[in-house]
Amino acid sequence: MCGICGVINIKHEKIPAVVSIVNTMNDLIAHRGPDGEGTWIHQDGMLGFGHRRLSIIDLQTGDQPMIDDRGNWIVYNGEVYNYIELRKELGQEKFTTTSDTEVILRAYQKWGDDCVQHFRGMFSFVIWDEHNQRVFCARDRFGIKPFYLHQNNDLFFFASEPKALLPFVNDIRTNMEALKEYLAFQFCLDGKTLFEGIQELQPAHTLTIQDGRVVVKKYWEVFYEPDFSHDEAYYREGLYERIKESVNIHTRSDVPIGAYLSGGIDSSAVASL
Repeated sequence: MCGICGVINIKHEKIPAVVSIVNTMNDLIAHRGPDGEGTWIHQDGMLGFGHRRLSIIDLQTGDQPMIDDRGNWIVYNGEVYNYIELRKELGQEKFTTTSDTEVILRAYQKWGDDCVQHFRGMFSFVIWDEHNQRVFCARDRFGIKPFYLHQNNDLFFFASEPKALLPFVNDIRTNMEALKEYLAFQFCLDGKTLFEGIQELQPAHTLTIQDGRVVVKKYWEVFYEPDFSHDEAYYREGLYERIKESVNIHTRSDVPIGAYLSGGIDSSAVASL
């Protein structure tokens, strides 16, 4: 599962008790990672990251927070399934680990914010760019991995679960609009959560913090055009090949894997393959 958390002063000023803040957040998501934990505090005390690890890829050298050769730091929850292909594209000789975490860092070095266009997977991550003095955050296209945030004056908090943010919310109250939406649709709209003051970074969005500004952008949306030019056999075969290929790449792992089977068409197809 893994979990990430952290705090950033958007004006790059030193945060009092930053170590205690990060440790508190990391303790509140301890259940998300039984295989390891780590924290990193910037030398100037203006931000800090925490991570809880469930080891899936690179059991030995994939610990986080992770740093690259340019002084950039990352905390990351998820899996980039095409990390092997991306390693080859980015240059195998540059890597010091076999983790998909390092692939994200190297991809950010090469493509900047557009790195998300190259990832095939489920992810939420935060990168501190030391050279440009900026924070870059991203969430996968369908929001499989969670990313919650809260801003209290100049302090920006993020975490994999709202409970890690609650100690830093001045007044904990239910967001009644979000509650109405949840009762009607079984989810909240426009990034709202059931807590006032806590939002989620929406699927297929990035968030940057630089020069005291927080900017959110959408980087992808579903688009397709209906195709009526082929017969049923063409679509049946195409669907089978796509599901098979997807299952194959999703099962990349350095630990044993399993499948959830509820008995529906989708889970039955995945489990049988």
